[in-house]
Amino acid sequence: MSTAGAAAIAPFAARLAARVARLGPLCVGIDPSPALLGQCGLEDSAHGLYAFGERILRAARFELSIVKPQMAYFERHGSAGIAALERLIALCRREGVLVLLDGKRGDIDATAQAYAQAYSGARSALACDAYTVHAYLGLAALAPAIDFTVAAGGGVCVVVRSSNVEGAALQHARTSDGRCVAELLADQIAALNSQFAGTDDGPIGAVLGATADDAGALAARMPGAWLLAPGVGAQGASMVDIARRFGAAAARVLPNVSRGVLAHGAEPAQIATALAELRGQAAMLRPT
Repeated sequence: MSTAGAAAIAPFAARLAARVARLGPLCVGIDPSPALLGQCGLEDSAHGLYAFGERILRAARFELSIVKPQMAYFERHGSAGIAALERLIALCRREGVLVLLDGKRGDIDATAQAYAQAYSGARSALACDAYTVHAYLGLAALAPAIDFTVAAGGGVCVVVRSSNVEGAALQHARTSDGRCVAELLADQIAALNSQFAGTDDGPIGAVLGATADDAGALAARMPGAWLLAPGVGAQGASMVDIARRFGAAAARVLPNVSRGVLAHGAEPAQIATALAELRGQAAMLRPT
């Protein structure tokens, strides 16, 4: 787990690659919605939020490459919810589980950098390994955030092609040079990774929905970028769909599953069974 700003910390992409090589690419979403809390017999409170995440982590014996807490579910409870998220991040840090914080932030100049300080700064209790952003104000506007995060050893994950059907019209809209918005962002991510890493490998990842039929073509535009693929399970996609849609790029995918961890029930042993199955399914994306 990153303590951003610490000396000699390995770049996020390297830490992620090492973790995935040992434990597989499954990314477990921690989404303590009222419905899932109720399914687990937990109260919809700050205590319940933390208990939900802790239950998943302990059921997995912390043998997960990366988890993705959804900030919105914690923010519902104000400062107490944020404190629960901070405790959960601290638990992951102690156990070596990488954290991809999902808040999809996006702004310009000093405000963008302030977000980076919150999620990558050494003095922030919310400091994590990577976080999600949107680029509606232009990817270049996020430069202060990206520069700060990369210097701290963290990663940034840009929404390029989302898994929801409502996003397609905007993401497929054509720019003045003929590329669609998603293609433009993919090309810009490839350029940034080359700039930071000296190769196509780098700290900038992309959200490419597992339900998007153009995910493979977009992934090919940014070789080496790590790819977060939401949409597995409740939104209708499977690991087989990822393998088919992403092609050769499937080996770079972090398939995200949230509600599916409770597929067999909410008791720790049942969650452990579901996670073992999901990890087995995800292994097909990175054949040995």
